[in-house]
Amino acid sequence: MKLSRLFKILIDVLFYVTVLTAVSYPIAVIFSDISSTAKSLLETEGPYATLLNIAQFIFILFLAFILYQFRRFAIILKENRLFSKEAILKIKNIGMLFNSLGIAIFLLQVLIRIDSIHFSFSEIVIVIVPSFIGFGIPCFMVGVFFLLLSDAFKKALLLKEENDLTV
Repeated sequence: MKLSRLFKILIDVLFYVTVLTAVSYPIAVIFSDISSTAKSLLETEGPYATLLNIAQFIFILFLAFILYQFRRFAIILKENRLFSKEAILKIKNIGMLFNSLGIAIFLLQVLIRIDSIHFSFSEIVIVIVPSFIGFGIPCFMVGVFFLLLSDAFKKALLLKEENDLTV
């Protein structure tokens, strides 16, 4: 089995599981009072329970959109059109989405903890910096990697076009 086909199958499975989760999440929130399993999985208590549930749902939808972009890129890989403008655009979109996800996760962590922070230097270092290191930086690293990859593919496409004109 070709690696591009295996990649496409894995991305498809992950995408459909994420879409199924996105569809079932609001149902689980609605019926969380009935099911003890749903109650244990969802945030049902605390001052920001509704905000957290909405944020988790938006995160699942955003993840589904990122996986959709990956599916489109996997199709390009499978068809062996790696050095095309469409592939460069998909890779750049994936990078921008991961950077946006890193910012959103970081801001959500700050909003959740904003009532307990009195904006002293030590509390900011203890509360906000670990959430940035744990959640924001990995998403930024993946996003920057995909942006660098799109730039490399853009340069490779220019070289390919120049080579095709030379021959």
